[in-house]
Amino acid sequence: MARVAGVCALIGIVTGAFDIGYVRNTLFVAGDATATARNILAHETLFRAGVGAHLVLLLCNIPAEILFFLLFRRVNLAVAAVAMACGLIGTAIESLDMLNAIVPLQLAVDAHPMGTFTPQQIESTSYLALQLQNAGLLISFIFYGLDEMLGGFLIVRSGFIPRVIGALLAIAGCCYFTHGFLSVIAPALDARLYPYILYPCLPGEGSTALWMATIGLNVARWSAWRDVPRPAIVVPIRAASPR
Repeated sequence: MARVAGVCALIGIVTGAFDIGYVRNTLFVAGDATATARNILAHETLFRAGVGAHLVLLLCNIPAEILFFLLFRRVNLAVAAVAMACGLIGTAIESLDMLNAIVPLQLAVDAHPMGTFTPQQIESTSYLALQLQNAGLLISFIFYGLDEMLGGFLIVRSGFIPRVIGALLAIAGCCYFTHGFLSVIAPALDARLYPYILYPCLPGEGSTALWMATIGLNVARWSAWRDVPRPAIVVPIRAASPR
């Protein structure tokens, strides 16, 4: 289970880096709606590949979250459940947000439904959809960040994986959470911290995914946690008083 979860996480890292890191940086021109629309139309295949890669990331998130919960629930059931819930909520938000990713391509390929809109208005609408997608992604970072902070705690607490990896994952989660939260309440400060605030994320996520995919867990420690007997629930029974 650990190796499957690690492989899913690695696939998510690669596909996410392709779409968010490469496709967007290649096609999207900050502050220029016209150039962005032209790039999307001229590189339709690349844009579609980026959307497809992002969907693969979201699909991989589901088994990774569930398997992590199954592996670490005996360490702390409540923490593991909250971590999984945050991860799945973040995935749901990001999945719905992909609708905004498709709008620019739809408008670039077929803008007839826009009726009397001028080309400049259509391009502005397309660019607004991309901005909304970025806002949705930042909101999902809040949930992903809490998920990774709790996951890092579980790793450090359990010792199934080297504790330093758990600490790195918790730091990555803190960076995601801070970036997403500041983008809403203090965008000016967030703009000053970006992209430096995201630099610690790859070491945390990458080391955790790579370790789980190649080495797995410390089976002896996992078995010891798994075999810990649950405390018995004793219900005192009072003897009936004689009549």
